[in-house]
Amino acid sequence: MRIGYLIDLHKGGYDQPLPSRDDAAATIDAMIEEGILAERAGFHSIQVPDRHGRTECYLPGPLQLLTILARETERVAIGSFAMVLTLYDPMLVAEQCAVIDNISRGRLYMTFARGYHPGYWEYFGIPQERLLGRFQEALRMIEAAYAGERFTFDGDFHSAQDALLTPQPYQQPRFPFWGGGQLPEAIRRSADWAECWTCDPFPLLKETWDQQVGAYRQRCEELGKKPFVVLMRDGWVADSFEQASRDFGTHYVEEMKFYQRMGILSHHPDFDSEDKITPDNARAHVVMGSPQQCIEQIERYGEELGVDYVTMRFRMPTGPSLGAAREQIQRFGEEVVSYFHKRDPAPDHPAMPQGVRW
Repeated sequence: MRIGYLIDLHKGGYDQPLPSRDDAAATIDAMIEEGILAERAGFHSIQVPDRHGRTECYLPGPLQLLTILARETERVAIGSFAMVLTLYDPMLVAEQCAVIDNISRGRLYMTFARGYHPGYWEYFGIPQERLLGRFQEALRMIEAAYAGERFTFDGDFHSAQDALLTPQPYQQPRFPFWGGGQLPEAIRRSADWAECWTCDPFPLLKETWDQQVGAYRQRCEELGKKPFVVLMRDGWVADSFEQASRDFGTHYVEEMKFYQRMGILSHHPDFDSEDKITPDNARAHVVMGSPQQCIEQIERYGEELGVDYVTMRFRMPTGPSLGAAREQIQRFGEEVVSYFHKRDPAPDHPAMPQGVRW
């Protein structure tokens, strides 16, 4: 088991006033510092989401921050979790990712996803029809760009004429693709085009999980691939669960209520209304409590769910503060991450970037 850290690019309440330039500059600096601290604290990877068009978002899109982190870090894997590929020109993505992979000397991976938020497509003026086709075509075009030869691509959504992508990625033939998606078909498709499947930090039903992972593993077997499952979780380490709940639980609840309003949690009977979302009710779905409680929860994910890799997030838009998050990165690294990284052998899997096989 290896553990990564996700830098949330939001800060502040939803629909807050437009941030001042001093606030924006200072917050961007603090988010960069989170990544640097995560490497020092022993996390295996730094992960960056894709955010746009809201006043609580300070670093829209993952590529700018990944470029900075490629230069500011030395050992940690860096990547998106997840990049909404339908928002971008795939040649631009291929070009910038190749540069990031070279700067980092082969530490890049990218989680690509079709996306779910209508506001993002509206922000960029992207038609919301045939989004799966747009996503799959973008993947094909990126793969073509990484073949190292001139090529012409004439698709339904994108085209390139006699194009040669240079430089090519540092990793050959390319950096790892991580599959994003929460619907059954998207999960199964991850086996087709990606080196792993990633799961977002929403409450899980065991029977649903077994169906999802079962379909993914079956498709991997059909393709002769070794499955690899990444689970994102929210959490907080403290002296006790009660203290962690006071420090972090209220922020987690507010975030889950947002996703409940978006309809994402409606399938789960324990969270099908906002009043059911409490720290105690969510206890099985977060990594929260004393160091030993956090370790035991992560171990359960490995033993009961067959998870290979865990991504942690400590900060929601509403908090805790950036300062508290920095302290948490250090403590979680020392008291939880180090336990797994000392105990478990380095993962030997195509999902791991070639420069970060530790």
